[in-house]
Amino acid sequence: MKRSYQSGFTLVELIVTMTILAIVSVGIFGFIESSTSGYVESKNREALQSQARFVVERLGRELRHAVPNSMTVRDDGACLTYTPIRYSGTYHQLKQGANTLDVALSTEKTNWQGGVTSDRLVFLPMKPSDLISGASNSFAITAASGNTLTLDKPLTAEMSASSPSKRIYIYHHSVTLCFGDGELRRRVNDGATPKNITLAQNIAAGSRFDLAGTSLSSGNLINIYYRFNQSSETSVYNQHVQVLNAP
Repeated sequence: MKRSYQSGFTLVELIVTMTILAIVSVGIFGFIESSTSGYVESKNREALQSQARFVVERLGRELRHAVPNSMTVRDDGACLTYTPIRYSGTYHQLKQGANTLDVALSTEKTNWQGGVTSDRLVFLPMKPSDLISGASNSFAITAASGNTLTLDKPLTAEMSASSPSKRIYIYHHSVTLCFGDGELRRRVNDGATPKNITLAQNIAAGSRFDLAGTSLSSGNLINIYYRFNQSSETSVYNQHVQVLNAP
C-alpha cells in the first residue's frame, strides 16, 4: 500500500519568507525614495542657480548702462532706483542765449528724432537730482530735426558747466528694483499705475543693494547681495556693478 504525501510550505517557512520579502521591499522602497528625493533636490538646486544667473546677468547689463550718478538706495538697502539711458552721444557746443543743441548720438537708428520729443537730456550729471525738472543741466526735449535738439530752456537762462568730454544722455523714466516678500521686483516709474514685474523668487532676508560711497567715482559702483533660499538650502551671491558711462 503506497502512502501519499502532500508538498507545500510550513507556517514557519511562510513567516520567514514574508519577513525576508518585507525587509527587501523596505530597502528597495527606501532606495527609490532616496533616489527620487535626490533627483528633485538636484533639479530644484539647478533651477535656483539658473534663476540666480539670469538675475545677475540682467541687472548687471541694465545697471552698467544707467545714467551716471543716477542711482539711489532706500529702505535700508531694500530698493534701488536708477535711470536707464535711451541714447547717449556728444554735443558740439553749449550756446548761451540759445535753446538748441547740435548732437551726435551713438545709435544705428535713422529716425530717432521722432522718439525723443517726450524725453529729457542731461549733461554732466553729478547727482540724481540733476535729472529732474528744474535742474540747471537737465532739459526736456521739445523738438528734434536732423542732429539739432530743441530744449525747453529759456533763452535768457545760462547753461551750467559743460561736460569735459561733451557727453549727453537722453533718458525717459527711472526704474526701481526692490527686494521684498521673498521676491525681487522691477518697476518702471512712468507715472501710471505701478506694475511690478517679478525677476526672481525664493529671495531670503539679507538681500540688499549698497552704493559703494558718495564720491563721483564710487557713486557709479553698486554692490548687490543676493540670498536665495529653497528647501532649507541657502545660496549667496555677491555682485559688483560698475556704471560704464562717465559724466
